[in-house]
Amino acid sequence: MRNIIPTTIAIIKDNLRSRTTIFFIIFFPLILGIIFSLITVAPQPHITVYVQGDNATEIASYLNSSKLFIGIVGGNPSLVKLNHQVMFLNVTSKEIYYNQLESNYVPVLQAYLSSFPHKDDFRVEELITKNTPVAYELSGIIGVLALSNGMLGVTGVGSGYYRDKLIDRLASSPLKDYEWIVSLMIYEVVITILSTVVVLILGIILGFLPLLSLSFIGVLALATLMFSGLGTIVFGLSPKDKIAISNTVATVIVFPLMFISNAFFYPTEFPAFFRPFVDYQPVSIVNDIIRDLLIYNELPNPLYFAVIIVLTLIFIAIGSRLLKLRE
Repeated sequence: MRNIIPTTIAIIKDNLRSRTTIFFIIFFPLILGIIFSLITVAPQPHITVYVQGDNATEIASYLNSSKLFIGIVGGNPSLVKLNHQVMFLNVTSKEIYYNQLESNYVPVLQAYLSSFPHKDDFRVEELITKNTPVAYELSGIIGVLALSNGMLGVTGVGSGYYRDKLIDRLASSPLKDYEWIVSLMIYEVVITILSTVVVLILGIILGFLPLLSLSFIGVLALATLMFSGLGTIVFGLSPKDKIAISNTVATVIVFPLMFISNAFFYPTEFPAFFRPFVDYQPVSIVNDIIRDLLIYNELPNPLYFAVIIVLTLIFIAIGSRLLKLRE
């Protein structure tokens, strides 16, 4: 156990000397942040409108006859969140609640409601929140960093040590297998935190003020450990005479999980048959937790949190059996 800290420090020092590592820690998240924060989120083909008050059922049915709006009776203004992409219509007080992304749809909704038999004018009330397109994109990038640093970090460092014969020196030392694995995973957590700092600084420059907390840091570390555990499984299963293949396999896993998720796009923008995967795959679950903490200042879904813990334990348990210093 006493070897973990010096081994971790050695891994950090060794890899931070690499220009490639510095690129992926600092410039890669910066590039992702700039690209996706400056791209407007594509509008979804349908907007859900929760209706409450007088004639709510009739108005919801009327909205359902349109090709744009989906009317649902019930709800409350708190449902109007960035990642839900909904509006709320209070028929009694004649108010329409919306957020920044739905601002373009408000005049359309008002025009459509003006054709309803009760031709009342509705006031619009924008919900003032910290939920912006930039907040959504950058918080999604943080989840992606936990994925990419966790998986590609393990396979990249491990294969590099095999290539440079450093693994032989570690194997001949008193270092135990579990100390090697723990040190490697702590390194991944450290570089993920460094990359996240870069993204958050960019967010502040672009007007996004994240709600930082120890819970957020804990979730970020836990998510990185989960994906690092998956990386150790990939690395452990790779033939040692062709260890570079672990990077290829990790990349094949990382990119679908990265882009077929809620990191950069809303689940409603994907084909219907993809949405269950998009909603509940690990990256999306991590992003939901991060957004609850970083944007909404709310406690995350306990079920999601439990899933992350269970997957982390499973991946690390399997990976620790497969990733060995000594064959």
